Amino acid sequence: MLRLFHALRRRPHAVLLVLVAALTSLALAAPAEAAPAADAASATATGTPLRDGTGLYPRAVRLAHSGAANGRVLASVVTFDGDSGIGAIHESTDDGATFHEVGRVADPESASGQGLCCTTLFELPRAVGALPAGTLLWASSAGQDETGRRMALRIWRSHDVGRTWSYLSSCAVATGTGGLWEPEFSIASDGALVCHYSDETDAAHSQKLVAVRSYDGVTWQGRHDTVASGLQTDRPGMPVVRRLPGGTYFMSYEICTPGGQYQCVVHYRTSADGWNWGSVTDLGTRPETVDGTYFRATPTIAWAPDPGGAANGRLLLIGQRLLNKDGGVAAGSGRTILANTENGSGPWYEIEAPVNVPDPQINYCQNYSSALLPSADGRTVLQIATDFDGTVCKPSYATGSVTGTGDAAGVTGGAVYRLVNANSGLCLDVAADSRAAGGNIQQWTCNGLAPQDWTLTARGDSRFTLTGRGSGYCADVENGSATAGADVRQWYCNGAAAQDWRLENVGRSYYRLVVRSSGQCLDVAQGSRTAGADVQQWTCNGLQPQIWRLVRA
Repeated sequence: MLRLFHALRRRPHAVLLVLVAALTSLALAAPAEAAPAADAASATATGTPLRDGTGLYPRAVRLAHSGAANGRVLASVVTFDGDSGIGAIHESTDDGATFHEVGRVADPESASGQGLCCTTLFELPRAVGALPAGTLLWASSAGQDETGRRMALRIWRSHDVGRTWSYLSSCAVATGTGGLWEPEFSIASDGALVCHYSDETDAAHSQKLVAVRSYDGVTWQGRHDTVASGLQTDRPGMPVVRRLPGGTYFMSYEICTPGGQYQCVVHYRTSADGWNWGSVTDLGTRPETVDGTYFRATPTIAWAPDPGGAANGRLLLIGQRLLNKDGGVAAGSGRTILANTENGSGPWYEIEAPVNVPDPQINYCQNYSSALLPSADGRTVLQIATDFDGTVCKPSYATGSVTGTGDAAGVTGGAVYRLVNANSGLCLDVAADSRAAGGNIQQWTCNGLAPQDWTLTARGDSRFTLTGRGSGYCADVENGSATAGADVRQWYCNGAAAQDWRLENVGRSYYRLVVRSSGQCLDVAQGSRTAGADVQQWTCNGLQPQIWRLVRA
C-alpha cells in the first residue's frame, strides 16, 4: 500500500510493501485500522470526479508566473499504467470548474513495479539558477518496491505548462533500504529552492523531517534535520511549507507515535527564513479549535488572501480525520477545514470543506493528503480529495466558500446562546454579573453562568438583539457612537440601531456581529486573549478577535 502505513504503524517493511500491480485496482488487504473496501464502497465522496480510474495523493497549483498561462489550475495525481507508476497532470482553464489531462510524468525509476508514491507539484515563483520563474517541478518518492531498494526523491521539470517533462535531479538518494517520502518545495528567504521530506534512513529515528537546498535545482546541499523527536519511535512526517505575507514560513506535519489519543496528530512550526526551524527536538504546536477539536494524519496547508484586504489573510488546514478534545471522532470529520487569521497562532475555527468524504478511516485513500487551492481573491477554495469508489481510490474536486454564508444561517431566533471568541476561547460576559444599566461587557473564562447567556431576538435580515439572561439588558454601543473603539456595554433594551446586530456566518457555527448604527464589528480590544479584556466595536477587519462561535446554552 502507500507509505501511510509506514508512518502510522511501525511494522516490518516486508508487511508494508505492496506490489504496484495490485495498486492498479487498489483491491488490497488493508491493515486492521483501515476501512475494508466493501465498507468504503457505500461512502463515496461528494464532488466531481477528476478522472476515471485510480488517482492518489492530489496536488494543485494556480499558475502565477507563466505569462499567458497565468490563472490556469494544474492538478497532479498518482496513477498506474500496468505496473508502472505515472504522474498524471490535469489542467483547468476555468478556475477549477472542469479538468482534463494534459501531460504525464513517466519516470523509468518508477516503472516495472519499482514503486511510485507521494508526489508534489510546484511552480517556481522566481528564477533558480538557469530555471526561469514559471518552471513547473514535479517530484516523487521512487523505488520503494524494488529489490534491495535505494529510494530517491526524483525531480522532473516542465517548461510548457505541464505538457512534457524531463528529469532534473534528485534532492535525496538513500544509501540503504530506509525510506524517503513526501517531498515538498518552498523558496527560502535567500532564494534557495528547499526540498522538505520525511526520512527513515537514520537508525536513531524511526522517521524524521529533513530539508536540503539548491541554488540551481541540480546540486543539493546543507542537508539537515528540521523535526527529529527525542523518542526513537516517534515519526514526524508529511511536511508542507507555505510562506506567509509577513515573511514567516509555516510548516504543517504529522507526528505518529506508537499509539494513544494523539497518534499521528497534526502539528506545526514556524521559521523566519524557511531554512532554520529552531531546535529539532521541538515537536511544535497542535492546532485546535476553541473547543479542542484537532486533526489526525496527512495534513496539508494553504494560504488564502483576505477578501477585505487584511494583511494576514487566512491559513487553511486539512487532515484526514477530525477528532474531538477527548479523542473521539468529531461530527465534522471528512468535511472540515480549519482556518486561522492570526498566522497560525491561537485557536483555529471550522469551515465546511468543499468535498465531503463520509467518515474517513485511517487508510491510504479516504481524505488522504487532500489538496487545497484558494482562489486569487480568497473567497473560495478548491479541494481535491480521494475516496473509494468500490475498490478503486478516486479523486474528486469541488469549490466552496472560505468566508461562510455571510448571513445568520443556523441561528435560531429566541434561543439562548453563549458567544465564544475564536481568537481567545473566552466567552462574551457581563462583568461581575452586573445588573445595572451601563454594566461593562467583556470576555471571560467560559463558566456556564447567566452573565454569559444571551437571548438572540430576531429583527429580520439576519439582525438580532442580544439580551443578557442575568440582567435583562441588551448589548449596546455606548451612546450610539460611530467611533472605532467605542465601548460595548449593557443598556436598557430600546430597539435602537446601537443594539441591532447583523450576524454574518464566516464558518461552521462561527459569526461576526456587525452593529447597524456604525457598521462596525463586535471586537475584543487589541486582540487580547486575557480574561477581563474589554469588548468594543471596531472597523471590521476579518480577523479572529471579531469572530464568535455561537453555542446553544
